[in-house]
Parts: sequence; structure tokens; C-alpha cells
Amino acid sequence: MLSYKNLAQQIYDNVGGSKNIENINHCATRLRIRVHSVQNINDTAIKNIEQVAGTVNHGQEYQVVIGTDVANVYNEIIKINGTIDKKSLQSHEKKDNMKKTNFSWSNLGHTIIDFISGTFVPILGVLVAAGLISAVLNIGTSFFGLSPKSGTYTVLFAIYQAGYFFLPLYLGYSAARKLNLNPMMGGFLGAVLVYKTIDSAKGLSFLGLPIPQVQYNTSVIPVLLGIILMKFVDIVLERVVPKSIKFFVNPLVTMLIVVPITLLWLGPLGFKIGSIIANILKFINLKFGWFSVGIIAAITPFLVMTGTNQALFPICIAAVSTTGYDAFILPGMLAANVAVGASALAVAVYSNDSKEKQLGLSSGLTGLMGITEPALFGILIKNKIAFLSTMSASGLVGILAGFLGLKQYAIVSPGIAALPTFIHANNGQMDMNLWIAVLILCLSALLSFGLTLFFGKREQRKTTNNIYLPVKGKIIPLSSVKDEMFSKGMLGDGFAVIPEGEEIYSPVTGQVTMIAKSKHAIGLKTKDSTEILLHLGIDTVDLNGEPFEVKVSKGQQVKHGDILVNMNLNMIKAKGKDPIVIVVLTQKNKKIKNKNFSVNNLEQDIGQILFSE
Repeated sequence: MLSYKNLAQQIYDNVGGSKNIENINHCATRLRIRVHSVQNINDTAIKNIEQVAGTVNHGQEYQVVIGTDVANVYNEIIKINGTIDKKSLQSHEKKDNMKKTNFSWSNLGHTIIDFISGTFVPILGVLVAAGLISAVLNIGTSFFGLSPKSGTYTVLFAIYQAGYFFLPLYLGYSAARKLNLNPMMGGFLGAVLVYKTIDSAKGLSFLGLPIPQVQYNTSVIPVLLGIILMKFVDIVLERVVPKSIKFFVNPLVTMLIVVPITLLWLGPLGFKIGSIIANILKFINLKFGWFSVGIIAAITPFLVMTGTNQALFPICIAAVSTTGYDAFILPGMLAANVAVGASALAVAVYSNDSKEKQLGLSSGLTGLMGITEPALFGILIKNKIAFLSTMSASGLVGILAGFLGLKQYAIVSPGIAALPTFIHANNGQMDMNLWIAVLILCLSALLSFGLTLFFGKREQRKTTNNIYLPVKGKIIPLSSVKDEMFSKGMLGDGFAVIPEGEEIYSPVTGQVTMIAKSKHAIGLKTKDSTEILLHLGIDTVDLNGEPFEVKVSKGQQVKHGDILVNMNLNMIKAKGKDPIVIVVLTQKNKKIKNKNFSVNNLEQDIGQILFSE
């Protein structure tokens, strides 16, 4: 296994190094690297790194899915190029970095989600801590006789309340940092909104203009609109204010403009938008009832893979802040997260690939805990059966969660590790909500595991043991090949084809593992770890690759029937070489059953050739 340092170096080099990196950050499982040009990224090389579960490209942001170790990799990358953080914090002073926040109609959706993600992910730790403190309080009062009038309860309750009451302050800081503003100015705006004479104030006015009464503590959208305005003000001030007086003029003018406009118009607008969103959610719950939770559960894996799940954070936060719980999105995510983890574990059980087994086991356990990206990008994105089984299981169990009225009382990624956040004390006694959560967790995991295992094994039996013709022509036994290394089976069992065409197709579905420098040989590996050598001609290594035009690259995934090579038969024959095409199973324990050398059609397999141990 690579060390964090070596892993970071490989990612750093293949992303394009300091010349291509504008900014780098990370969330719970992904490196988020903003680059100058995506064309300078070697995506194939990064995907082939063992510890990389997958990659996602969102415009100029390139995401590398690492898993829960992402912070260690991030720290090593920062050590490699220590100037990245400085560029990130000071880039608002550089005109060439202004393009990072430029508005574009063509990518409006991505821009919004990127802003939401970059703002909310850094503050999730605060919300998780506050939510879990709430669970501690419920456990303490339900099981250990903790009195709500005690000093201990008062201190813990203050921690819980501060996590949500000062939410605009945390969001202001985080949003300003995301937009390359001074984050302290963003926090300053949030602090103004929750100040006792501003928050929920009645009869307030500014320069004779009445200020609407708005409750800003625990709000989300008003401060975000204020920070966006602050960005535009900052751009103008950077252009017109002399550098010698920017230090004290810019903050002063910024706050004198942003605060009144936020209080007079943007804050009320944000509060109205939040109310509309809440009403839409209520409508969905009322219209679809239990099914609404099932819908969220079914689409959550897709949302996580595309990164659009980040847009749900404000909704969850608003629900928990106003009612103390979320009964819509987070319960659906509980069913989805454990379904993802269980599906990955099922793949680990039936897969014959040692690497896939290891990845399925590790990412599956992580998924059960509530972190699903490693399983989604490492296993499910490549496995249609597992992905569909996960969506089906989570959707069905999500409907049950909605029917039973499951609630989550804190913003924590749902899973086994988050079970304490489903505890709620009612008059000092724990209600049934926790046991409903345990039921949903177990049912979703068992159903997803069972569906993936059943259909996955059936699909494996159908598809992984077939070899198809690599080229049109006459099939002959390997013993008839005029090369003892092949005819005596020194490399393994197989067959050969006297080619009639020049297009060489992949005989299996799998990955290209090797391409000879002379282009006369290609290695392939199937999902069940069968290794195959496709050898083009005898002694054609002497031709230095001239007759061969390779159409694939090392590490590429191919399906049977995909073109691998164009082979110039006339050139090979003119050089006095035999152009026979040889297919060999290079593992000594693999043999070909049911040899039937009468089939001469590329679209048919060779008598359903099966591997046997």
C-alpha cells in the first residue's frame, strides 16, 4: 500500500502540479482540486492508483475520491506545494483568479451546487458536534437521571444551542472563504445578523426605511445572499480604491453597503425563499406521503455520485433548526447509505478479484457507517447490478421509514455511527424512534445485500466465463501453432485463429493490463481475475510495431467485441512472418472447457467456452 506521501505525490503530478492547480480543498471523502485546464490531467493514471476509488470532473473542479483518509492526503499535497493555501486565501487580490466566481448561464446549476458544497461542507463538523451533544443530553436524561436544572445539563445544552444559534456566523465565514473574500468579514456579517438588537427586532429602521422583522439565528439563505453581495462590492472596491488605503477603506465601505442592503432587502428575500422551500417540502410530504422518503432514499446514491446531494444541506439544516428534527431527507439517506455499504459487501463476497474483494470489504464497512463515496466510486459505479439493487432496496425501505415517521435529530451522515442522533427523550423516557432507525438500517442492509448477491452471482455465471473470437478466421487448436512455447502449453491453455480480417477484437470483457512496446501482444484481465494474453503473429516482435495500430491504452476498460488493434496482414506476410492470432490463459490453473472449433462468426462465442479450475 502506498504511503500518504507517495499517494499525494502521484495525484499531484498527474493533476499537473503547481502549474495547473489553482486551489485545493477537501470534504469528508474527496480532494477537490480547481485546475486551470482539465486537459492537463492524466485521469486514467489517477484512476489506476490503488487507493483512489474514483474521480469526478465538474467543470474546472476535479474531484478525487479517496475515502476517510482524504485529510491525510490533502496535508501531504500541501507539504509538496505549500503555496497552494496562500494562493487560496489571497487569490481575491489577483485578477487572474477572478474567473473562479464568474457567472455563466451555461453552468449555473454546477456553480450553485459548487458554492453550496464549498460553503456547507467545512461547517458540518460544528453541526455534527452540536447534534451529537443533543443525543448525549437525551441519553443522559433518559438513562442516567441527568437533571435539566443541573449545571452539567446547562453547559452541554449551551454547546448544542450555540451550534445552531450562531449558524449565520459560521456560514458567513465559510461562504466568504469559498468566494475568496476575507473570511473574517463574512463571519462579521453573520455576527451582525444574530446580534440581539438585530435578530427578530421589531420596529427597526435605517435612514428612515423600515427594516422587516426577520429571525436570523438558525437561518441559512439570508447570510449567503449577503456574502454574494459582499463579493460584488469587493470586486468594485479592488478596482477603484487606491492600494495605499485599501486596508481600512475596503472593510468600512463594505459593511456600510452590505449590512443595510441585507437587512432591508436580501435578508427578507432569503427568509422568504427559505419559507417557499419549506412549503414545497411540506407539499411533497403531503402529496406523496410515505413515498417521498422512499424517493429520496432511491435517488441518494445518484445524488452523491454527482455531488448534487450537497444542495440538500440547507434543507436539512432548516428542518432541524426550526423543528428539532428532519423526517424527510435524513431518514431516506439512512436507508440509502447502509444499502450502499451492504451492496459493496455483497460484491466482496461473490467477486473473484482479490482487489475488488478488498475494496468491497473496506468501502462496504465505511458505507454502513455513513460514508458512501468509496463504495459508490470504487464498486457501484462499475457494477450495474449492485447499483440497481441498492436503489431498489433503499427506495422500498425508505417508504417504510416514511410510514413509520422516522426522525433524525442532528445533521450527521446517517449510518450505524449516527444511531445516537435518532434518540429522542420524551418526558425523560426514550421513545421508539431509535428502534425504528435500527429496523430501517437492518432491513435496508439485508435487502440490498441479498439482491446484490443473488443477481450479481447470476450475472457472473452468465458473463464472466465466455471467450469470444478475437478475429474472423479459421480456428485451430493451440497444439497446431508453429511455436513450441504455445503448442506445448508453456504459457497456458488456449486456442489460435488464422486471421481473415485485420481488425483484432477483445475476446473478453475486462481491463487492458499490458501492451507490448512492439505492439504485438496485449494483456487482458476479466472481472473474475482471469488473465489472457492476446499474441499477434509469431516472431512479430522483430517488426518493432510497424504492422500494428493499437486502439486502446493500458488501464482501459473494454468489452468483448471492442477493437483493440488494426493488424496489417500484408506487411506481416511480406516480412516472412506468420500472422496467426493466439489467445492464451496465462494462469496454469485455468483451462478451457467445451472446445468447439467449428464456430467462425465473431458475434458468437466459441461453443460457450468456460473456464475450469
